Amino acid sequence: MQVFIISMLVCAILILLLRIVAYRYGLVDYPGGRKQHVQPTPTVGGLAMFVAVLAALLIGDALHGNIAILLGCAAALVVLGVLDDKHGLSVSLRLMIQVFLVTVVIVGADGTVTHLGTMFGSDIPLSMFAIPFSVIAFIGGINAINMIDGADGMAGKMALITMLGVATICYVAGAVEMLPLTWAMLGTLVGFLFLNSRLFVKRAWVFMGNAGSMWLGLVLGWFMVQLTHGSVSAEPALIPWLFGIPLIDTLAVMFRRAKHKRSPFQADRTHIHYLLRHMGFSTKRNVLVLGLAQLILVGIGVIFYLEHVPAWIIFWCFVLLLVFYYYFFHNDRRGDRRKNTAENYPGFHDRRQNTGNGRTGDRRKIQRIFT
Repeated sequence: MQVFIISMLVCAILILLLRIVAYRYGLVDYPGGRKQHVQPTPTVGGLAMFVAVLAALLIGDALHGNIAILLGCAAALVVLGVLDDKHGLSVSLRLMIQVFLVTVVIVGADGTVTHLGTMFGSDIPLSMFAIPFSVIAFIGGINAINMIDGADGMAGKMALITMLGVATICYVAGAVEMLPLTWAMLGTLVGFLFLNSRLFVKRAWVFMGNAGSMWLGLVLGWFMVQLTHGSVSAEPALIPWLFGIPLIDTLAVMFRRAKHKRSPFQADRTHIHYLLRHMGFSTKRNVLVLGLAQLILVGIGVIFYLEHVPAWIIFWCFVLLLVFYYYFFHNDRRGDRRKNTAENYPGFHDRRQNTGNGRTGDRRKIQRIFT
């Protein structure tokens, strides 16, 4: 608990201090294009969160071994993210550096996915494909958090709920060696959300930026791998449930872009937070609905673990969920305005400004699911 409090306080204080210097050094996100905010906002939240975790672990004497290697690579991602937030680095350069750092974590910090579990009846070892598969999984996790970070408090809440699920499983399984970093992550996310989520402030005082989303994705990915090892020994099929909405949304968006023969890294309006916004949801309701959905998915994952549900049930339930998600949000229908969301996003326009409450057909449809 001491680590949690230190991490939370240090994060909140650092954000308030770094906001002052962010404008001087150009660490600010300006409105325009796909962005929904209306005022320039500092992007130093990710840096503050990382320093807070580092400080809490140093004070708690928990920075050693695999965790030290993990946070060393996370620090490099923070630097990469800060440069990207300021200068806009190319996708290929970011991806190359991410692959290198992820490989270091996989090899040096026990981050290798060694098997796929018994989702098809018998255990499936990855053998010589373990490292390549692990690299793809980590890169996917990093970019899933980055892609879901499209509304005030969105990525932070997704990560917080995932970490709550991880903490629950670690506590039940007696994996005490993972608890200090778990508490530090929970603390820094709470401290960040105080100044980023619209539950606590009128609008976000700070964004986590790419610096935050990338290192969060790396650490969350490492936790997912650890859950399949040692005293926890969870089925790998459980991991998609714990990652939840960011993973589902990324898989669906990537598939849609590939279907339309577009680059998987080309920005558009097909992410879930844009679709809900397009249906007339305010930013606050958008984050609330997706946060509730994430809580349900992670809760199901924890229940699956506690009840020792067979891996094949866990896996195929997730596949069915993914298919339903894609069909509802991304399946092209004649005359469906969602087909146009694949177009490049020249500027955000809120339909509710013209109609009062948007085109309510899709909005009512989704409200029936989440209410």
